Amino acid sequence: MNKLAIKGGKPLKDTKTNPWPQWPVWDENEEKALLEVLHSGVWSYNGPKEAEFNKKFAEFTGVKYAISAANGTATLQLALEACGIGIGDEVIIPGLTWQATAATIIDVNATPVMVDVCEDTWCIDPKEIEKAITPRTKAIIPVHLYGSFCDMDEISRIAKKNNLFIIEDCAHKHGGEWNGKKAGSIGDIGSFSFQLSKHLTAGEGGVLTTNSFELAERLDALRNCGRRPEGLSENVDKGAGLYSDEGYFIQSGNYRITEFQAAILVEGLKRLPTQNQIRDENGMYLNSLLKQLPGVSPMKRDKRETKEAYFNFAFRYNKDEFKGLPVEKFREALTVEIGIQVSASYEPLNKCSLYAPLTKQARHKLNDTYWAEIDPTRFDLPVCNRIFVEESVCIHHKILLATKAEMDLIAEAIKKIYTNYL
Repeated sequence: MNKLAIKGGKPLKDTKTNPWPQWPVWDENEEKALLEVLHSGVWSYNGPKEAEFNKKFAEFTGVKYAISAANGTATLQLALEACGIGIGDEVIIPGLTWQATAATIIDVNATPVMVDVCEDTWCIDPKEIEKAITPRTKAIIPVHLYGSFCDMDEISRIAKKNNLFIIEDCAHKHGGEWNGKKAGSIGDIGSFSFQLSKHLTAGEGGVLTTNSFELAERLDALRNCGRRPEGLSENVDKGAGLYSDEGYFIQSGNYRITEFQAAILVEGLKRLPTQNQIRDENGMYLNSLLKQLPGVSPMKRDKRETKEAYFNFAFRYNKDEFKGLPVEKFREALTVEIGIQVSASYEPLNKCSLYAPLTKQARHKLNDTYWAEIDPTRFDLPVCNRIFVEESVCIHHKILLATKAEMDLIAEAIKKIYTNYL
């Protein structure tokens, strides 16, 4: 009866008869909106659906401006460019994040400086930020990771003290709140992704948020081949003065979103607050169960985090309490018991197979000094490494759209592995 599914026993969840909630979520509203775009003939940029989504996402996030773009990688790069960051500049980032956080920095010829993270949130450690600041430092990119929020009070203090930009990487945090302020409204610019796995998605896509008209003007031009911005709430000719009578000020390319993506996002945004509430309630409940189990620990939730938003559900594993069972074996067993892939965290960037800047010599070898600076192996990230190698357990956020009974089932699966693996 208690034989583990990975050893031939019966899994606790039969996903054929009782599947997890589907992702992505869509219904006839998306279908209708896509057909509207199809028949309108306005498939490209600056259409009515894009304008509607920008307005509604700005209102949702509590900022003055939202500017849609092609994807979350593009939004990070445009944010760096809008802040004037380039060759000779340093940008401080966490060592535990998706590779694009670093790759976009070298794509503007700046230097990513990787620092370690807090072991109980996996988010950038403010103490390590302060140690890494030099006269060349121009910005911090805090990454709200796997549902956890960076300590934005301390990061804001550090940035203000050192006159640094804050570019919030909010790819995991649509709708999360810190002291009542939504992610993407606390720093100078917020960068969001709408890639398929994210909890607001159009398959691909991204958006930038800011309260600065000057930055909004730059961002809008940068994502649209350097053209004069359209539809901002202030007169661009009387704004930051980026354009002259002779012509356009900004050289850029095409980083635009399509009307089809915008149409899906308009509908998805309507569901997001309710989905976030359900995920938060189930996340808190599941974490309360984890606290009662040996060998696993929930992620820390800061009291200043007033609304949670999850990109995947993550928790920490202690193999010593599981009689030395390696975390990869634990994840394999849990995958089979609950019928959904259980994975590790991101690889630390100093060892990440997908972050390999030294494979692009023709693009990135500006000089020998810069070439050495962008070598990720020069950074030591012991906490990031321990999280990835020994502790991290991550499950797709769609599980949190299920029932509390299924949260009980996840906890039961962990107990079953603890009792029966060895």
